[in-house]
Amino acid sequence: MKLTVYEGALRHELPFTEGQTILDVLQNAGIRSVSAPCGGKGTCKKCTVFVRSEAFFGACLACTTPAKEGMSVELSPEVRISFADQSDGELYPPTPGQHGYAVACDLGTTTVILRLIDLETGALRSGLSADNSQRIFGADVLSRLKAAAEGRAAELHEILIRQIDSCIETLCCRENVAPEEIRRLSVAGNTILMHFFAGLDPSAISTAPFVPISLFGETKRGKELGLSIDADVYLCPAAAGFLGSDLLCGILSSKMIQSEKSALLIDLGANTEIALGNRDRILACAVDGGAAFKASLLENGMTASEGAISGVRYENGALDLEVLGGGAPKGICGSGFIDLLGILFEEELLDEMGRLAGADEADSPLARQIGEKDGRPVFFVTDDRKIFLSQADISKFQLAKAAIFAGIRILSEESGVSLSDLDRLSLGGGFGAFAHRRNAALLGMIPRECKGKTQKRGNLALAGAISAAISEEARSDLERIRALVSPIDLPSHPSFSDAYTDGMFFE
Repeated sequence: MKLTVYEGALRHELPFTEGQTILDVLQNAGIRSVSAPCGGKGTCKKCTVFVRSEAFFGACLACTTPAKEGMSVELSPEVRISFADQSDGELYPPTPGQHGYAVACDLGTTTVILRLIDLETGALRSGLSADNSQRIFGADVLSRLKAAAEGRAAELHEILIRQIDSCIETLCCRENVAPEEIRRLSVAGNTILMHFFAGLDPSAISTAPFVPISLFGETKRGKELGLSIDADVYLCPAAAGFLGSDLLCGILSSKMIQSEKSALLIDLGANTEIALGNRDRILACAVDGGAAFKASLLENGMTASEGAISGVRYENGALDLEVLGGGAPKGICGSGFIDLLGILFEEELLDEMGRLAGADEADSPLARQIGEKDGRPVFFVTDDRKIFLSQADISKFQLAKAAIFAGIRILSEESGVSLSDLDRLSLGGGFGAFAHRRNAALLGMIPRECKGKTQKRGNLALAGAISAAISEEARSDLERIRALVSPIDLPSHPSFSDAYTDGMFFE
């Protein structure tokens, strides 16, 4: 039996067996233009496809719709390009005597970002970014770990290798660079994704005692990993199972290890990593970024890509939406979501417990945008009422906020450094490029004690990976950072429960 699938201008005839869903067929065929953030459980409602058969014509979910003989399926041809490669991180100068080019890769759970660099001058050339192709197996690493445990580990490795191959080929074409001129590729990411990239089994990270097979910090050849280019591939070092090389690269580019005074780094994302320290000692932890940074968990959530509402301002009784790419809004990403919550809280449309007020309970002009959707209270963000914020969205955000709040407080407690005594706070990640710091502080996502000391640094992990690609000194400093970092296990910490509870409230 075969399923006819239309992917933009492409037509596929895909075999299937009785009992398989459309998503099963797409996964088996290596089709990556459909997202299934929940891993095919039918809960995220993101894997919409258009189906035509004798019995049905219309939109449905690929993960819950059985494949049938004679059925044709149309996939959305949209490819979302991320804006999350903006960075204000410090870059190391290139090691003298090098020639050719290097590529730096920030291997994110949601987004894969690459940048081409001139090895001789350190000049930054073209960059590109796109959704991580593994998303068809789930938006989070746990969903992908589950897929690996079910026998798909080799496929998850191959997906990343082929995507990075394709991205490097695109960069070379843009800059008229021959692939053999690429001398080095540096890769940074969370420890689980680095295992997938290196072709290692990451399952041990998901169960106690959470010990990974490798913490990397080594150089391999591209062909050895399955890449088309045979350049040196530097796998940036990680500190622990949940403290990846993306954090260490962020510490590198924030210059924390060159500071006598203590600083705080918060790399906000699906896996939020927090570090507090200086040149002598660094404490670090990781927390689940939750709905603030996982687009799939918000009803109208999306990545920081074209069409995303990345910021919201309140002026003259109305909302002013900042939309990436400048077109019509398609959804809302983490930074826009936090701005919106900050405005609702200031306008008393959101109380300390996170409850959305009724339309008749507040005097704010924005109260007119409170209504119902499928019997649930919501706040309509756009005039056409297609994009909205639900009470469930707010509750999910509170869980993420509480974990981040607790992580910051516990690192301060363990280090003996008061938050008010910190030299600076660096905000990293895509959120760190777009966030309005005032709203993040208002909601308790970042410490109010750091008012006036907070710097939006953007993608610090990518900046660190760029330095690692071109500088021997940077690679040496990454090893030094690994030796300085002491992981803190938050769930087992005696203060975690109280700090987490405190963090649930809006103050």
